[in-house]
Amino acid sequence: MKATSKKLPCPSQLLNGIDNLALLSFYLILLIIFMTAPSRAHDGWALDLARTDHAAAMPSARREDAILISVYRDGNIFFGTHQIRSDDLPASIRESVRHGSERKVYLKVDARAKYADAALVIDQVAVVGIQNVGIITEQLPPTPKSRSVQANNPR
Repeated sequence: MKATSKKLPCPSQLLNGIDNLALLSFYLILLIIFMTAPSRAHDGWALDLARTDHAAAMPSARREDAILISVYRDGNIFFGTHQIRSDDLPASIRESVRHGSERKVYLKVDARAKYADAALVIDQVAVVGIQNVGIITEQLPPTPKSRSVQANNPR
């Protein structure tokens, strides 16, 4: 009897493993999309608020329907997250109040902004008849000196 050798089937050379190139290209495309996509209106811009010693908490400024106006150092004005001209502020404020917003405006002003830009916004708020304006600032951290003065001067 003659020994016959069985030929083993040759593994396919086409599918030799998992192809990670497709996954890598997908991630690369997502990375490019997220890096080049425009961000929301002003999230990337820095707004340095004025720092004060005695800031009062304004929790209602975080409400969804709060009227929040931001003034940047270059004079740009934002109503919520949308850039707006100062002449259009009264109409936008009236519309927000009509939709149930509190009759109070919260103003965030960059510490390096011109006084005239902030005064213009306050004037436009007054045109609507709202006199309740809260200016949002940052609380300064307590200094070691003030702690020692408080410790030596009990009330």
